[in-house]
Amino acid sequence: MGRRVTAVDIGASSGKMAFGEYDGRRLITREYRDFANRPADIGTALYWDVFSLYHAVIDGMAYFNSQYGEADTIAIDTWGASYGLLDKEDRLLEPVYHYRDERTRHVIRDMDKVMDTYELFQLTGCQCNRTYTLPQLYSYRTAGSPVLDNAESMLLLPDLLGYFLSGVKTTEMTIAGTSCLMENRQEDWSLEVAERFSIPKKIYTEIVEPGTFKGRLRNPIQAQTGMRNTKLAAIVAHDSAQAVAAIPDFGEGKLYISIGTNVSMGIERSDCLLTEAAYRKGFKNTGGIDRSKIVYRDFSACWHLNEFIRTKKTQGVSYTHPQLIQLAKEAKQDIPWFDVEAPEFNDAGGDFCEKMNQYFERTGQRKLHSDGEFARSIFESIALKVCHYARALKELGISYQEVYVINGAVRNELLMQLISNALGCEIRAGMPYATLAGNLLTQLYALGEVKTVKEMRSLSKDSFEMNRYEPEDRCYWIAAIEKYAELSGGCMEKGYL
Repeated sequence: MGRRVTAVDIGASSGKMAFGEYDGRRLITREYRDFANRPADIGTALYWDVFSLYHAVIDGMAYFNSQYGEADTIAIDTWGASYGLLDKEDRLLEPVYHYRDERTRHVIRDMDKVMDTYELFQLTGCQCNRTYTLPQLYSYRTAGSPVLDNAESMLLLPDLLGYFLSGVKTTEMTIAGTSCLMENRQEDWSLEVAERFSIPKKIYTEIVEPGTFKGRLRNPIQAQTGMRNTKLAAIVAHDSAQAVAAIPDFGEGKLYISIGTNVSMGIERSDCLLTEAAYRKGFKNTGGIDRSKIVYRDFSACWHLNEFIRTKKTQGVSYTHPQLIQLAKEAKQDIPWFDVEAPEFNDAGGDFCEKMNQYFERTGQRKLHSDGEFARSIFESIALKVCHYARALKELGISYQEVYVINGAVRNELLMQLISNALGCEIRAGMPYATLAGNLLTQLYALGEVKTVKEMRSLSKDSFEMNRYEPEDRCYWIAAIEKYAELSGGCMEKGYL
């Protein structure tokens, strides 16, 4: 019997679990299980429903145990920056705030009075916006709240859920990198940042590396799930970095593009990139597997398609993603584009089609009328923005020879072809559940079934299929890239942080 591993991956809109078995040659994913992540808006505050997530994880553990037997390990990854504060009795001091809660609306302005954004980038490697942990913590100070002074420890979300399961309070290294509280090597807490922003150092817990173990499950959890010998593993708890860890044969000299609601794209290297040029172009740094560093850029992607679908639904028209992809295929060239980072497209609500046409009119492009053209404009605009930041990396002196596209949007063959067209090179696309795959693989790394990250990624190659796309229509896309750069103007340099 091979090793059995259970993965938990929680995103901002839903959670997923997977049960995997390793037979000595391949990782076989037996089943996926989904659950909702519904934030709680109580009028005066916006919270994550962390206890609903906790119960969903326990229910999933019990289900997998009943179907496939006890897992050797379980591990949790989530989005970054969200946290819980514990008191001296290890109880939550308050509900877990959503990173878009209104208390941080103007906190960046207050932070600029303490430290300018470039100095903060130099100290932490982060391009900080209000969704990071540091602004959320600093908002207590600007509001005169005593919460931080009453806190004994802080745990970021995957570690908080792990604490609920195991009673162990540690912080995994890569999820800490999403806080803007670490020093620029992304390996330890920044005491200077803590001091400058009046964050009590006592709340920081021990940092542990991915590929290690936190401990066994608490007795009540063992009883509820039947997992009496299962260990809680520390994997790459930052979901984006966990997906990168799973890419077959990935490493330096290769570009990753992870596409879902947002795009995260960048490269893996041995050290962070802290140059002023990288800062100006909006690139960020975070930690990866085996103390590697990831230099990346992120921006909205399929969020725009979802907003279009929402708009059409209010008008009595319901589309599935496959239907819109087919309509977009039928729409011909000479489609206007928009900057997917423009502020008007990143606020929820309103008529998304109207927003697009107002943008087109303002930028001297033709308005759209058919739904297929709207969908194609969204897809081509995403591909052109990907191309922009791929070129920006080369302008920073970073070369790459291979391109890998992963996560949910790889199911969209049209978008994959458009990205290959825009980049002018072959891309390899696959692993729609790359983050879950990375979670399972890293647990095998922790168990010693694969000895190195290179072996882990070789196992990924043997376990998951990647499709290849070759560029087409080069004359059209060369002209499109130049027009898009001119269209977007100055906002293309640093983006909207």
